[in-house]
Amino acid sequence: MRIILVNKEAIVLTLNLKEAAIGRWHRIQATSASTQRMEELGFLPMEKVKVLRRSWFKNGALVVQVGDAVFALRPGEAQMVTLEPMA
Repeated sequence: MRIILVNKEAIVLTLNLKEAAIGRWHRIQATSASTQRMEELGFLPMEKVKVLRRSWFKNGALVVQVGDAVFALRPGEAQMVTLEPMA
């Protein structure tokens, strides 16, 4: 996660899907160059994505919604998807 301070307020510029808050919509900014599979599944730039739930295991799966589709991702896969918060 990248954070900058503007007038003593923290502003989050980007984060990855693994760090995203549950239940909040974000836009996909980019995926790692090695994730052609993710793009084929619909994880495309400017697509809306939301984390629906996380496994209670420390490194368990995340259930995410991309558009109308729902997927379970490993934390390593989720970390490759860069997001920007939606206003």
